Amino acid sequence: MKRFFCQCGQEVFFENKYCSNCTQSLGFDVKSLNLITIEPVDNSLFVDLDGRHFRLCGNELDFDVCNWLVPQESAQRLCFACQFNRTIPNQKVVDVSPPINYFRWYRLEDAKKRAIYTLLSIGINVTNGWHDPESGLLFDFIESELSGDVEATKVNTGYAGGIVTINSLEADDVARIQAKTHLQERQRTILGHFRHELAHYLWDKHLFKLPMSRYFSDFFGEEKFEYRESLDIYYENGPPKNWPENYISAYASAHPSEDWAETFNHYLLIFECLDTAQRIGMSNTSPQGLTAEDLIDAWRELAIKLNQVNRSIGLSDAYPFVITGQIEVKLNYVASVIGEFRDAQMKK
Repeated sequence: MKRFFCQCGQEVFFENKYCSNCTQSLGFDVKSLNLITIEPVDNSLFVDLDGRHFRLCGNELDFDVCNWLVPQESAQRLCFACQFNRTIPNQKVVDVSPPINYFRWYRLEDAKKRAIYTLLSIGINVTNGWHDPESGLLFDFIESELSGDVEATKVNTGYAGGIVTINSLEADDVARIQAKTHLQERQRTILGHFRHELAHYLWDKHLFKLPMSRYFSDFFGEEKFEYRESLDIYYENGPPKNWPENYISAYASAHPSEDWAETFNHYLLIFECLDTAQRIGMSNTSPQGLTAEDLIDAWRELAIKLNQVNRSIGLSDAYPFVITGQIEVKLNYVASVIGEFRDAQMKK
């Protein structure tokens, strides 16, 4: 993640709408991948320091939930990222205070936008399913319905046919930690869910067409194993005892497609964290242009530092995982597939 600065020199953050120092309005420009200072021209139009004109996203105007900008010349009411939404948490539920659905959606939007930012920053362009019904991407943010203390309608976070579904309860800290504890996971984050499901989407709609896809089974095993049956066996029996030797997480051992998604998730995490660390001066190593081997070596060094800092604060490890030789080989394959896809997109 880049470092962002207001025109007054104050450092600002990816989610900010205003500068805390000078109160100047801010907005994210997807073309430059930059958080920029904007000035109001009239009730609906803003201008940046370069004279470019923008509108606020419709989801910001209606719900106060987005800081991405819409270029004046665009016919779209929503920003680039919000156009990927198909279903959002019901914002008409106002009989609770604070408005739970609003805060859940706000957190989901932040994680979604960070995941999209990472894809764009590494050169992976994605289109929404409204624009490209055949191979585009859409998100459903839906919550399981409760009847008393019983889950009457269960919503599973997952991917199918171009649609990523995120159970909006994942944006509730208590519910997410309960799920993490129940499933004995080392880490469970909203952003991790998005990265994981994006891996499924990209493989299903794009990456399987690449020449490198023929080697998938060499690294992750045969996808032909029945998916639902494999998950049932995993949830009934748990992972193999030696799973840390071969898989980045216990869940990755459930099925080859989940191994792919978990490994892809960690590759994006590693790339984004190294990029952020280099930009803020925590590391001298930029992930841009690194071989996969050098990327992982740099990450191992940084992860130890992050874990030490977290322990000094009194928090759990920032990265409670061990990258073995077998896992490194899989990460290398993910990097190769991403590179091949990026090159193919550039030739279009």
